[in-house]
Amino acid sequence: MRKKALLAVFTAGAIAGGLLSTKAFAQVEGELSPEEEIRLVQEFNRMLAEGINPGEIWYEVGKEAIKKYNLDKCDLGLGPGVFKGAAAQLPRYFPDAKKVMDLETRVGWCLQQHAGMTQEQVLNFVRQCWGKTGNCVSEYDGIIMYLTMESNGQKINVNLRDPNVKRMYDIGKQIYYARLGPWDFNCATCHAGKQEVRIRATKLWSMDRPGEVGSAVSIFPKYLVRWGLPMTMHYRYSECMRQMRWPEFIPHSDLGVALSTYLYGSANGTEIKAPGIGR
Repeated sequence: MRKKALLAVFTAGAIAGGLLSTKAFAQVEGELSPEEEIRLVQEFNRMLAEGINPGEIWYEVGKEAIKKYNLDKCDLGLGPGVFKGAAAQLPRYFPDAKKVMDLETRVGWCLQQHAGMTQEQVLNFVRQCWGKTGNCVSEYDGIIMYLTMESNGQKINVNLRDPNVKRMYDIGKQIYYARLGPWDFNCATCHAGKQEVRIRATKLWSMDRPGEVGSAVSIFPKYLVRWGLPMTMHYRYSECMRQMRWPEFIPHSDLGVALSTYLYGSANGTEIKAPGIGR
């Protein structure tokens, strides 16, 4: 009932906000009368005020997709199909792949191993809603949302005593402060420093202010109201690099894993609270 209510309320609210006219959701609930639409919009606003996040819908999408793509065989480090708390301990080193992986990279690896996807098919699966708004529902986003929310309440615990993980952490730190592109930007341009920096009305978190990196990464995937969609961490990397005019980011690349290792390793001890919500 909660899933159905969320779908109906989200649909009406998104329509009211000009965010979507999705056939997928409309097919779930059928045509709405004007009176019913007004009632649901009011309900949408009430739920937002009470802290209920539309991104929770993707948890249900992901739960179904886990079965559809045989990801119940996926080992995130605690054993095949053991997902409670697993995302909180990522990135980590996986002997079967012989490399450090973050959550998204590991899911991509499992899609190749258990769903028979090629690497190219996985990348298309990852990007299916990139650059779109609320008329797109991504099973991949749902999978990442589901697996992350299964660690809600757990504290981030990246094992930096593992030399493989520590090496990737150090590489990620170098990337974070590396200046590239025609504008000579790096991640630290926006996300480092003691003084508060804002872009328009948005306060930017800083690596140099205690607790802020944890507050930033612990809420991903994050539901963006302006898009009507959740944003995964690799999508966030891609958007930041596009805005900095860096070379195109390839999801599930070692570059992404290195950044994840540095960010999540620096956020150790922070409780996971996904999904976050933002403008």
